[in-house]
Order: sequence, then C-alpha cells, then structure tokens
Amino acid sequence: MAPVYHDTVQAVDTSSPSLARAYDYLLGGRANFTADRALAGRLRPGYPAMSQVLSLSRAFLARSVADVARAGVDQFIDVGCGLPTRPAVHEAVLRARPDARVVYVDRDVSVVSHAAALLAGSPLPPPARVRVIEGDLAEPEGLIWDLRPLVDLAKPACLTLALVVQALEPELAQAVVGVLVRALAPGSYVVLTCGHGPAGRLPDAISGTGLGEQDVAAFLAGLDVQPPGVALLPRPHREAGAGQEAGDQPGLVLCAVGRKP
Repeated sequence: MAPVYHDTVQAVDTSSPSLARAYDYLLGGRANFTADRALAGRLRPGYPAMSQVLSLSRAFLARSVADVARAGVDQFIDVGCGLPTRPAVHEAVLRARPDARVVYVDRDVSVVSHAAALLAGSPLPPPARVRVIEGDLAEPEGLIWDLRPLVDLAKPACLTLALVVQALEPELAQAVVGVLVRALAPGSYVVLTCGHGPAGRLPDAISGTGLGEQDVAAFLAGLDVQPPGVALLPRPHREAGAGQEAGDQPGLVLCAVGRKP
C-alpha cells in the first residue's frame, strides 16, 4: 500500500496550501495535507472540470512517455512537474525502459523538496535515475544550464510540458518553448498538453479564453507532429457532422507529441 502523508511530515510546510499538492489530491493522490484539500475545495466551484482536465492530461502523458521510451529515447525532462502523482512519468518510463533517466523540474522550491522526499521513499527508481531540480519554464536559458550535468543534450531526449504553458502569456510561452526545443538534439520528442478553451482552464492559466489547436501547433512549429496530430480529449463519440448527443463531453485537453527532425 502506498504511504499516506500526514500533516506531521517534517521539512515540508504543511500549513500553507500548495497548488501542486491540491492537484495531487484531485487526482486521488496521498501527498497532500489539510490546507491543500481545503484549497481544492475552494477552487472546485470556479473550475468544475479541473479534476477531469488533470486526469486526462496525466493519462496521455504516461502513455506518451512510455511510447517514446520504447522508441529508444532514454532521457526525459518533465518541466513544471508538480508532484510525481500517479501515473507518474518516471514510473511509466522505467517500466518501458529501466535504464532511462528522468529529471523533474519545478519552480516551487517546496514542491521540489516534497517531490524529492517522495522519491527517496519509493522502492522503484534507482536514485541516480530520477532527479528533481528547481527550475522555471519562464527562464529557459538558466534551465538548460542547470540540466547539462544531468542530461546529455547532444543525444535525443524527451521534453514534457503538461498543463504548464498556459501559466505564461501565449507569446512568452511560445518563445520559451522554442528556446528549449532548439537545445534538444535531433530525434528528440516534445510531449505537450494544455487546457482547451474556457472549459479547460486551470487556476494558474493566464489566458482568459484558454488555448486552442492553433496555439499547440505554434508551440510545436518545426517538429514532426506524430499521429494522430493535435488531439482533443475526451474524443467525441459521435460521427463528424452529427448533432450533439446526450453524454457527449466537451473537449477539455489539447495534446500532441512532436519529434525533432
């Protein structure tokens, strides 16, 4: 059974809520505390689809990194990782490729500390294979510098950006993603998810109208977008052109995988 993290855990500020730990709670995780659960409760009325957005993104991310690992890539960089909530990137990657290396990156030092503590208590990853570092997507040059001792950027790697680009202004997000992609070697992959439109917005989203398919295409400009292209989850269950049917769900998460030629 997975450990339950109580408010008595040391070296983690449990009195102040963390959005990352609130997300962990909404995903059914155990690495959260009373303040985080209260924050999730306050956010739910304003973001009713939040749990589904998070779950759809996590599931797509886990499937995609496993596919990339099976394709031969053995280096993974998860920027804006939050906590390693199940399905965790390192778990999906190491099951597919046990010799792979995963570097988690987050700008919140308390999240980095908590994530490192969680990984230290996990029986799955060898310590040298999974690392957690502090870094900010909005400062890509500094992030690349910090990654160099841990990742060989001269070889293919997989960059994952799950529900993080919406935390920046769209123009800035496109620019910083471009800097990171240019630092990757040919044969590298980018796995990206973001909330779709107003229904897919999250509390840290900058854009009031949400993001669309054209935004994802811009983030992956110059990459070979892998089939089925820019996808919208959950996928509609009706035929194209048919009317709205009972049980249909609006698209909440845009996702895509690009490969650097």
